[in-house]
Amino acid sequence: MRETRTPSIWTDLLNRRFVSQWVISFCNGTLTAPTYSLLAVYVESVLHRPPIFSASLRAALLVLGGFVSILGGALSDSLGRKQTYLLGLTGPVLSGFMFFSESPAVLLALCIYSGVCWGFQTTSSQSYMMDAVSGRSLGLGAAVYFIGFTLGNSLGNLVLAPLADTLGFRAMGGIMVGGMSALFVGTIFLLPGGRPEGLRSSQGTFRKTMGGYSGLFRQPVVLMLMGVRYLPTCYWGAATLLFPLLIFRAVGTNTAAAHFTAISLVIAACFQVAVGRLCDRFGRRRPILIASAAVTLSALGAALCARSFSGLYLFGVVGAASAWSLSTTMPGLMNDIADEEEKGRIVGAAHLAWSLGMTSGNLGGGWLVEIHPGLPFYVATAFCALSFALAWGICQRIYPR
Repeated sequence: MRETRTPSIWTDLLNRRFVSQWVISFCNGTLTAPTYSLLAVYVESVLHRPPIFSASLRAALLVLGGFVSILGGALSDSLGRKQTYLLGLTGPVLSGFMFFSESPAVLLALCIYSGVCWGFQTTSSQSYMMDAVSGRSLGLGAAVYFIGFTLGNSLGNLVLAPLADTLGFRAMGGIMVGGMSALFVGTIFLLPGGRPEGLRSSQGTFRKTMGGYSGLFRQPVVLMLMGVRYLPTCYWGAATLLFPLLIFRAVGTNTAAAHFTAISLVIAACFQVAVGRLCDRFGRRRPILIASAAVTLSALGAALCARSFSGLYLFGVVGAASAWSLSTTMPGLMNDIADEEEKGRIVGAAHLAWSLGMTSGNLGGGWLVEIHPGLPFYVATAFCALSFALAWGICQRIYPR
């Protein structure tokens, strides 16, 4: 009798669906990187608009992406993962045109369209990943998936962003449009269909699927999940804005702020992989609770050390590692909460909470820091403590001892 071997987790990830999606996500991150890093520079140097205009564009993109993710989740569950993902990719295809426009109205319109498409893209891509990877590998799969876009973004900033200085914004934008157009066509032919055969017959109409949200929002565990996504993300939204700013104020150099961002992202990426592997090996309960507690403690540490360079550096890095670790556990948690037919809507609801958290954190942190540099982090500590309580409640329901 031949012995059957269970495939390793890495072997489980090396399937065509997951690998194709990872490559597409990496290329997408590479080709759209200047949209995130240089849009504010373009607005100030070409359109001669103040930073608040750039901040408003970013807020519009985040909020629209969050609310549209509700529609994106329903489309993903009814129309299909791949079809919804392709619809979302049309936004990145057009994003390069932002660097052609000298009209604030046109730029705003392009940002609005990108925000709408981002909602479709985020929900469908995460739902696709959850379908492409088995439950036993979903922790590591989520970590590898998230890192793909981040690595692409880093490469894009190294390769494409310098073209704005040498060739100009228009030439850089043209390369972005051409590259994303080619990626869009490649996705049509290379990305396999998004759902297993056995689930396709259960897809309902879009109206029926949208109606399913009313049932989801009546489930306490779904509302608790949205709280766990919203509350720590308020901290992270404030942290991404304030840590570089406060470090600059503490030492007076741009280099220190830039080095902090780079170091914290590298360490956070390492923690993502480690936490994903721990989730697959030992279960999600302990990683979720430990990461939630670590986010709370890092927010409190930052509040107490808001004027200390070494304190900000330490608790900023710990905060980045713990926040990213918590995010890595979320796809697996959503997979365990959702039925097969409602994964897209669960992802959509969670992404709405995430988007509102990022917006609240950015705006609230920017306002509170002018009152006292530690005040945003004291508020974030309270939010994160409440999130820990919600995470504990979810774990008691989903992962009882």
